[in-house]
Amino acid sequence: MAITSYDKYMPAAGGKGKLANYQDYSADTKAAAEDIPYGVAVQLGTDGETITRVKAGGKPYGVSLAQEIHDWVLKADDQKYLKYDPVAAVRKGVIWVQVDEDVVIGDGVVVDPTTSNFRPADTATSGVIAFPSAAFKSSAQAGGLVQIEINLP
Repeated sequence: MAITSYDKYMPAAGGKGKLANYQDYSADTKAAAEDIPYGVAVQLGTDGETITRVKAGGKPYGVSLAQEIHDWVLKADDQKYLKYDPVAAVRKGVIWVQVDEDVVIGDGVVVDPTTSNFRPADTATSGVIAFPSAAFKSSAQAGGLVQIEINLP
């Protein structure tokens, strides 16, 4: 039986970097060259074996997948991979991310290298980096969580 109403089976957005639905996804695992928050755009390091947040002039490699449970009671600073941790970078699938400005479903996706968050492709912000094979799957206001679908080779 096909699942057509994901909200009946999967909770709404729980945080950046969480999978948004039960569609197939794929992720590569690389070592973190720096602390990397969940749900941000990442790029390969110069050695091809490490991952960093997307930098100015970089090339998006995927989105960091959230895998740990957050300690809401102690409000721990645990929503990130620490340097040298193995990072799962989602290269195909639908994932929750944070946007820096309002987006509408169907918009193209670009990455703001200052925040590693996402903006619509028609943004007036300069210095953004195109995220190939990606589109917003929901709408949100600036600062909100939104689903993006990516399909990188």
